[in-house]
Amino acid sequence: MRKSSLALLALLATSTATHSQSLIPDLDAPGTRGEMARAEKKKAEVRFDAMDGSKDGKLSRDEVTGKSDYLASNFDKLDSNKDGVLSWEEFLGHNRWPK
Repeated sequence: MRKSSLALLALLATSTATHSQSLIPDLDAPGTRGEMARAEKKKAEVRFDAMDGSKDGKLSRDEVTGKSDYLASNFDKLDSNKDGVLSWEEFLGHNRWPK
């Protein structure tokens, strides 16, 4: 009984780690998963570029204010390196989709 409980616990831990890594699909993932990732990246690029009024590849607080309530109200939290702007990776919340 103890061995089967430990095996089940190990399996659950492994599947949880695998699941959490797969929430953001790779752009080169096969099939529908990759297609969806590429489509979402494209939508994010369009949105980012539309807000980037200075076209410097970064979003300032002023650039997001009035265009995204979420980004404006969470700006300080999203600005992980505290440089006063949101990079592409900070905007996305991950670095799996290079711009």
